Amino acid sequence: MVLTCLVSEVLVIGVRVLGPLDVTVDGARADVGGPRQRCVLARLVAARGRVVSADRLIEDLYADEAPPRALAALQSYVSHLRRALEPGRAARAPARVLITSAPGYAVQLTSAEVDAWCFEEEVHQAARLDDPAAVHAGLTSALAAWRGAAKA
Repeated sequence: MVLTCLVSEVLVIGVRVLGPLDVTVDGARADVGGPRQRCVLARLVAARGRVVSADRLIEDLYADEAPPRALAALQSYVSHLRRALEPGRAARAPARVLITSAPGYAVQLTSAEVDAWCFEEEVHQAARLDDPAAVHAGLTSALAAWRGAAKA
């Protein structure tokens, strides 16, 4: 028996990073902004729900030297991403998806909402199987989620 957890249209949020970054909210494609905003989201997804410090995000965004207002720019990117991920959230209401947690930010998503997290779970499930045919089927199912170079 192989369990799958691919992102479906039933989910409110779907984040796909196994190929070009793609985000859907309520089945509609979300505008997650330009390259730096997309980088922030991809970095937070790569952390798998753990907090990434603002300093680390700034280091990731600016290869050479961060500009003087890098923290303000990061806060702006996070604000835009929050609007994209939770378009119906009231002003000043606490964020549920991209949260602030000292010393930085984290995403609160389930494995079913992030294709890479689901992929990992499917590979681990297949590795626990005894039947070679079932292992093959599980790994084939996991590989089907890939759409190109990760986080392209």
